[in-house]
Amino acid sequence: TMLLHLLASTAAYTCRHAPQHVRVRQSLRSNSPITLQLHDQRRDVHAPSHTKGEGDDPCVYFIMGGPGSGKGTQCERLVEMYSLTHLSAGELLREEVRSGSEEGQAIARVIQEGKIVTSETTVALLQKAMARAKGPFLIDGFPRSLANLESFEALVCKPAFMLFLEVSEKEMLCRLLKRGESSGRSDDNQETIVKRFRTFEGDSMPVVAELGSRGLLRRINAEADADTVFHRVCQVFSDQPLLHAALH
Repeated sequence: TMLLHLLASTAAYTCRHAPQHVRVRQSLRSNSPITLQLHDQRRDVHAPSHTKGEGDDPCVYFIMGGPGSGKGTQCERLVEMYSLTHLSAGELLREEVRSGSEEGQAIARVIQEGKIVTSETTVALLQKAMARAKGPFLIDGFPRSLANLESFEALVCKPAFMLFLEVSEKEMLCRLLKRGESSGRSDDNQETIVKRFRTFEGDSMPVVAELGSRGLLRRINAEADADTVFHRVCQVFSDQPLLHAALH
């Protein structure tokens, strides 16, 4: 007991006396030891200031839905309505590859070998993009797995919530096949689409369940037309004071 009191006192002292460029975070898991994570913010001195969530953390919203659920359309409208910064993990990976950087070449090799880019790599790209922009942030199609979620929460912050667009597989399939008629995308065929559904179900739905168990999930029926869905989306975001503050 004396050891626990000593550890707690040490952590509290460190929080009070640490310089501003050091962030101290205590593990919230009751059975884990007290851990100190040091983040040197001096390297971010030229970064834009973020609209903050709890404490010093940026305000982050996840938006998730199966292939063809309409995430892209709703993201565009949310960005316009609330001046959010929209980040797509997939697009950030593609941009890094196109840049030809050392990191981009490493990512390209992983993809070419049919392997999955590590959560730490993806989160690092998100962190870099967030340091260059102003929040609140809307992160699209991420986290795709529990490992993604764990890395993001450990290295960045916890989300304000995840917005989940619920659409039946039948409707998503119809939308994607219709898109494939004009998009020319090689993955817009029924066999590939069904495989994507199974991947989403196996990898991403556990994330939805996890955040739901913590009260951090907002579900909406997204089978209607885009205008109706956006009205429902706005109702979800209407009670977010940070978003309204960002408008002024």
